[in-house]
Amino acid sequence: VQDRATGAVEISAHNHGFAVDAPVYRPSDTPYGTVEVSHVGLNDGVVEGLVCRDVPAFSVQYHPEAAAGPHDSAYLFDRFADLMAANPRTGGGR
Repeated sequence: VQDRATGAVEISAHNHGFAVDAPVYRPSDTPYGTVEVSHVGLNDGVVEGLVCRDVPAFSVQYHPEAAAGPHDSAYLFDRFADLMAANPRTGGGR
């Protein structure tokens, strides 16, 4: 899986029974706001992550807690904590 923001490649644990249909190279409008693909599977081109541009949220479609490539995806938990701390509406900063 490649993090498109940094170019870093992670070994990930996932099992796809479904996939997100989103354009990889441009933002996409959804009922929840604009999203961009943040992570993509290099083997099959499957969308592996999204970042929201209108609300403080992001997602990945694999298991970062599984530590498949020992701790390749650990930064996602730091990113989540930073997002919470930076956005009082989410409960951060209390």
